[in-house]
Amino acid sequence: MNIAYTTFLIPALLGVQLILSLVLTKGEICPGQRGRIHKTLPVLLLGWVLVAVSQAAALLPLLTLAWFTFQVKTGKTRDAGPLWVLYVSCGLALLNWLLLLPSLSLPAIGMSLVAIALLGASFAHLLLTQARTRLQAFHRLLPAVGLVSAMLSVLLMLWQLYTLPQAVVESQLLVICAALLLLIVAQLVWVGHIVLAKTVHFWQLACASFLLSVSAGLQLAVF
Repeated sequence: MNIAYTTFLIPALLGVQLILSLVLTKGEICPGQRGRIHKTLPVLLLGWVLVAVSQAAALLPLLTLAWFTFQVKTGKTRDAGPLWVLYVSCGLALLNWLLLLPSLSLPAIGMSLVAIALLGASFAHLLLTQARTRLQAFHRLLPAVGLVSAMLSVLLMLWQLYTLPQAVVESQLLVICAALLLLIVAQLVWVGHIVLAKTVHFWQLACASFLLSVSAGLQLAVF
């Protein structure tokens, strides 16, 4: 039986893993940057451990990603591989997300799909910034993905609320408003460096990711 938080944690991990895999295998970065990004992978391992508490299948992406993380020399991710293990881990992460879907309603499935982009982009941006990557395009691309995803998530939340009895909606009104408010504030914090034309900071992205996580947690009361 799935614990509620996996509704958002699994797609978040899937999104982060896909983005970091893309950067590690296709990004035009030096071995030093690749090594620093590689060292952020244990964060994903911790996330899969939390998922494995309720979903045994999470052991598959956990073990394969752990093998890749500790087997590869951090500066030689693309040259030394084994990249096929990383690709298999991404496939198994996708499988875990697919296993989650039968237990969800249609609006919740849509929200979980959007969370791959929204939460995945947020946490990937945080980890890439921590790794001091020089891929400047991501500092604009990932917040843009987050903004579009946030708009879609609001629409999906309204869809979910439409399917609930009015009494339930009224009883959860404060929670719903708080979730939406935190989602908006998170987006403002996330795009702050673009609006102000300043350098993005780790603390800024950490704050945005935290606010998105709290918002997601509040949304679980609705979904």
